[in-house]
Amino acid sequence: MKQVMLVALAALVMATVVGCKSTEVTSQMTPFEIMQEKANAITDAGGLAAVGIGTSRTMSLAMDKAKTRGRTELAHILETKVDSLKKDFTEEIGEGESAEYNALFSAASKSIAHQILRGTVPKDIKYETTGNTTTSWALMVQDPKVIADAFADQKNSAKALYTRFRASQAFSELDNEVKKFEEFKAKDGGMLQ
Repeated sequence: MKQVMLVALAALVMATVVGCKSTEVTSQMTPFEIMQEKANAITDAGGLAAVGIGTSRTMSLAMDKAKTRGRTELAHILETKVDSLKKDFTEEIGEGESAEYNALFSAASKSIAHQILRGTVPKDIKYETTGNTTTSWALMVQDPKVIADAFADQKNSAKALYTRFRASQAFSELDNEVKKFEEFKAKDGGMLQ
């Protein structure tokens, strides 16, 4: 009787362990998909994020490639964003192509590109080694405030135009994105601190 009870108890324990193991949930997402999901959440919150991928025989080179490609993608995103601001501002004020106007946006673009290429750090980086090849993924994040700051840095050289830009709807939308991103960082700061 004692042996039957021990066998029954052992069977119950095994059933419990097997039952627990079968409820375990594993992610079917790739590291790229996981990071892209984070990047989308940051972008939805008004921030700027991109995922870079790098492959190499050495882990450090794969990570460097991923970070560089992430920064490059961020630079493309920012270039598009500045072009959009320029277009919206042109449509709003009805002017454009003046030397002062082009100088303001050109200088701001250069300042933004410089900051992206030098000042961005990965907020998440993962790697996977298969055989003798390492693949790395890097989530690169940039605060949208860098755009507003780049224009603010140009305010003395094109004071009248900068004043008009600050009063424009395009700047107001940019300012709202910055505020939205600041709220996101405060709420979900673990990912971005």
